[in-house]
Amino acid sequence: MADHPILAESSTLTDEELRQRDTVKELVKSQNQRIVDFAKHLVTLSFSAIGVVLALKDKWLGANALPHQKLLLGIAIALLLATSLVATIASSVYTYRVSLSDYTDVDVELQRVAMLRYRLTYLGFGLFVLATIIIAVVAI
Repeated sequence: MADHPILAESSTLTDEELRQRDTVKELVKSQNQRIVDFAKHLVTLSFSAIGVVLALKDKWLGANALPHQKLLLGIAIALLLATSLVATIASSVYTYRVSLSDYTDVDVELQRVAMLRYRLTYLGFGLFVLATIIIAVVAI
């Protein structure tokens, strides 16, 4: 079987294509560090809050503690753990689906991932606030 030459034409990249390619290049370079920083921040915050709750549980849940107070603190701790899980998902699962060879939809991809991360971050902080409110109710 003889090799047949493949005929093709090429053209120089347009300014828009160069911009998109540069955007993807910067995105790929910076993505990992942002993910690690975000996850460390929210996970550390959640586990610190759990530590505070557990350290003060004897004060809040002494001999006179009502059963619903124990339940509320258990729910608060579960919410704080859920906050850590949501933060980890937001920071690592939703990565960009672009590469240097396929960068035509980089703007759409940036918007998609930004919205997913925003919603998950909003949910994570919402869970954290709800847990804090529950802890405050038990402590009062």
